[in-house]
Amino acid sequence: MDTLIEMPGDRAAATFAYAAAGVGVVGVATLGAMYAVEVPKNGPYVFGTINDASGGVFNLVVIPVILQVHRRLEDTPGSAVGKWLVVTACAAGSASSFLLVFKRLDFGVSTAISIGAIAAQAVWFVQAHRSLMRNTGYPRGLARLGRSIGGSFLLGLPLAGLAAVERAPGWIRWGLGGAGIALGATAWLAWPCWYYLAGHHLSHRPTTATGRRGFRAA
Repeated sequence: MDTLIEMPGDRAAATFAYAAAGVGVVGVATLGAMYAVEVPKNGPYVFGTINDASGGVFNLVVIPVILQVHRRLEDTPGSAVGKWLVVTACAAGSASSFLLVFKRLDFGVSTAISIGAIAAQAVWFVQAHRSLMRNTGYPRGLARLGRSIGGSFLLGLPLAGLAAVERAPGWIRWGLGGAGIALGATAWLAWPCWYYLAGHHLSHRPTTATGRRGFRAA
């Protein structure tokens, strides 16, 4: 099914989803610019600071979207625990990013917390969308994309860590480690796409036969 069954709160959550998509694009672009321009020169980290700030905003605005999508899951004790774990992780990731911007937290500590927050979201993507694939009122394409993003990130993260093992053979560092980096980067690039599509579905705006949104056919 490609149509999301409407629930109270969907349209408000759509606004946050579109905001998350926009902020996510800024985060991806500034992260790439930081490593391409600023890291080789060892600063100044203007793009890096913008990336940290956008990460803080992103982890906040995704919370209403996650909560609204989560309402479509079966209400079980395990589901409730998972919901609050991912919300707590998002809040912690946001706080760590802002503390880094204001130089109140070490870069390494902040990075570890931020990666943990993203990993928690990835686990939620996989678990929630595995269940939502069986939900006839949830778009299957959105469920497949969410599950793929989460799975790719969780698979790529430990493999990417191999690239930092200096004593490992080259085929491990640059073969497996490189594959992990590529998987993680692909998932990170697709992250804003999921939020944009979630906003599209949560807004429930009508689409005419000509494909123009927001206008009813005459």
